[in-house]
Amino acid sequence: MVAATVSIKNVDEVVRELKQFEDKAIASLRSDLKVRLNPIASMVASQIPRESPLRPSRKPNGTLKGGGMNHRGATRWRGVNKPVVQFTPGRRRDKSYKLVNIAMTGGKRGLGFDYAELAGIRRRSPRPISKPYQRRGDGVVRQHRINGQGDGLIKALREQVGEAPGRFAFIRFLRKRPELTAIALRTINEAAEKVNRKIRAL
Repeated sequence: MVAATVSIKNVDEVVRELKQFEDKAIASLRSDLKVRLNPIASMVASQIPRESPLRPSRKPNGTLKGGGMNHRGATRWRGVNKPVVQFTPGRRRDKSYKLVNIAMTGGKRGLGFDYAELAGIRRRSPRPISKPYQRRGDGVVRQHRINGQGDGLIKALREQVGEAPGRFAFIRFLRKRPELTAIALRTINEAAEKVNRKIRAL
């Protein structure tokens, strides 16, 4: 029999048992989780600004000089793509338990969201030279010296958005965490019960 009651701590064990009894149960479980969690993920995505949350800066004479992530480069702000819901049971490196992963990105349309969401998290010193990049249409590979542009972005986000890293999506998902966990565990329990009914009928 599959474990009668599923908790965050024994999800990976239950998944192994489900695979042992019926591999199709896992595919069905993943599908059910996506269907049930997608509405919350989509709601969070709808709360991410479609336009850049940063105001463009001004020259001393008052005219706009760009900025605010409103440009045509790879780091422009274009909101977020459709969220991707993944079932990822197991344990993290810090020994805490994971259950579901919901990924959001600006993608190829523009990585402004990705940069702004995590700006301020630094695990290493910033590189002195940018990664190679091309401007649209000219095919020329360029690099530029980094002179505090990242610090400027962090400062602007703190002043205009006022949240720590994870300021757009993560903070919203964190508020929904109890609801997301409850939905996921209920779905997994239902999947386990379906398999148990089939076992009892044998």
